[in-house]
Amino acid sequence: MQNGRDRAYEVLRQRLVGGHYGPGTQLKEEPIARELGLSRTPVRTALRRLVEDGLATDGLGQGIHVSPWTEVDVEETFQLRMLLEPYASFLAARRAGPDLVDVLLASNDDMRRGIDAGPEGIADVQKANSTFHRALLDAAGSPRLRSMLGTIIDMPIIVRSFFLYSRDELEQSLHHHKDLTLAAQARDGELARQVMQLHLRMSYHRFMKHRSLVAAKTSSAPPAST
Repeated sequence: MQNGRDRAYEVLRQRLVGGHYGPGTQLKEEPIARELGLSRTPVRTALRRLVEDGLATDGLGQGIHVSPWTEVDVEETFQLRMLLEPYASFLAARRAGPDLVDVLLASNDDMRRGIDAGPEGIADVQKANSTFHRALLDAAGSPRLRSMLGTIIDMPIIVRSFFLYSRDELEQSLHHHKDLTLAAQARDGELARQVMQLHLRMSYHRFMKHRSLVAAKTSSAPPAST
């Protein structure tokens, strides 16, 4: 059973990861504690952990706020994943058992249903994607990798990017997941490493392409009337 501190942390972490609070939103102890039915002490501890995770910032006298995302942050997030997650996939495939393969197969089925559902299924695609990547990370059996990758796999900037992608791009992502599943079934760590590296590099270029398109549309839009 979770204590109040852990429950507050999990609730707030899921909210930040899921984009419930916008960047820069101040996280105030008292209303959060009241909403969760807790005292301020466990909420204060949870907020400090979120700061340590990089999900929130402490403004030294200005309170704790949801972390903003800059171009440097986006670049760093993808680069860290491209460096670390292929190795995690290598370890996971080498150590894979039927339990991991079952989770990956089920995730692929869920992702397929989400894609087939169209725009209404994007949340299911996101969830399936998170389940897939976290299953590989957990199966790697490395607490250090889990600590380093755990908070960036589900960062809001990554999670929300699924809304930008076309059906063909989502299909391509699912295809990579199926290849990774095959590598796990074969316990081929090198294949898993190579596929994950390709998967993340293409995800990075895909994200930056859409980000540029959105920025171009915004800059070319006529000014709003007053």
